[in-house]
Amino acid sequence: MKNLLFSLFLLTLTFGFLLVFLYPQKTIEEVGIDNIETPQISTPETTIYVSSQKIALNQIKIIMAGYDVSSFSSGLDQYGKSLVEDLEVQLEEISSKNATIYASMRINEFKEVNDQIKGVYLNGYLFNNDAKREQINEILVGTDVNTLVIDVKTDNGHILFDTEIDEVSYLENIRAKYTKSDLQELKEIKDLYLIGRLVVYQDPLFAKVFPDEAVLDTRLNKPYSQNGQYFLDPSSLKVQEYIINIALESCRLGFDEIQYDYIRYPDSNSKYMKFDTENNFENRTMNINSFLSKSRKLLHEEGCLLSADTFGFILTNKQDGGIGQNLETIVQNVDFISPMVYPSHYPTGSFGFQNPNKYPYEVITAALTDALDRGVDKNKIRPFLQGFWHSNEDIRNNIKAASDLGMDWLIWNILSVYELDSFTKLSQ
Repeated sequence: MKNLLFSLFLLTLTFGFLLVFLYPQKTIEEVGIDNIETPQISTPETTIYVSSQKIALNQIKIIMAGYDVSSFSSGLDQYGKSLVEDLEVQLEEISSKNATIYASMRINEFKEVNDQIKGVYLNGYLFNNDAKREQINEILVGTDVNTLVIDVKTDNGHILFDTEIDEVSYLENIRAKYTKSDLQELKEIKDLYLIGRLVVYQDPLFAKVFPDEAVLDTRLNKPYSQNGQYFLDPSSLKVQEYIINIALESCRLGFDEIQYDYIRYPDSNSKYMKFDTENNFENRTMNINSFLSKSRKLLHEEGCLLSADTFGFILTNKQDGGIGQNLETIVQNVDFISPMVYPSHYPTGSFGFQNPNKYPYEVITAALTDALDRGVDKNKIRPFLQGFWHSNEDIRNNIKAASDLGMDWLIWNILSVYELDSFTKLSQ
């Protein structure tokens, strides 16, 4: 009887602690900041832990884990275990919500000052090229561009910073271009938001060294190749762990956000492709989104956000195009999507235009509006716009289309060639 009473007392005390000490309060009240708007990330009303709270929670978990629930009477034994399990779940949920709040604070504060994310892509291989860096610096200093997207893992499978991830010794794929201090110096040019681009499932090095983790070409009995691109199997746990480890290290290096590119199945209808799981809509979207969800949770715990590049057509197509990218599901598992709404990539007749590339404003507006009409929050959409095969006026129209819809934007040019006249100049 004493054991029963003590057990009930312990559980009551534990939940009482949670209610009194950790009862959710508005985030703004907890951090003591007035009138902060959160235009990008919608965060729940919950508590932000301080160190003493974390220590107290860990102590409770240790006590509960070490307590012998077998001392409960047979009638309450299962009840007691259930309470302990519920407590674990609640602690995990609170921790996850707080991690999301912490991760979103940087971009919310940044956008409060800068209004929009206005970014350009810097090819990571060119990071140490003096002439290229001078051009990029001129853009940053002279225009309203405030964000850089920089490769951390490239289309070739190279990692552009030093790392000791296990697979690297086999792949020999480090091509170090920058360090943590280099990124910090970059941020001293102006207050910059840094996004690390990480190519996921297109990786020729990994596919050749670890062929069992790649999509199989049953005709040739070797990793499937599509125009020189080698794709990894999205269901591979080894691949997922490898990518997540790179993402986490990139976050610790100084990036504010990690952006997954090639987060998809091969855009091919080849009958010779073989995957570990059946190649259907349910499996494709499940494999992509479960991996994104896991990645986002771990990145939030490190203080970074997660975004994903997608094909532009997913804004209009309500299926997944055979690649696992479905708009309604993917937006639920990342902080932002960056659909590549390049007018030059839309076929003749798209949105009623015989030559879509000549109508950047109209085409981009139509594509992005399709997503909004499907109920997607505009703050979750940050399109990649066309910075190639277009004049400065065309690029400005790309930007205007996104801005008129109240969206952030990024400009893509594989060689990172940009001109000042493409962007709004800062007043002197």
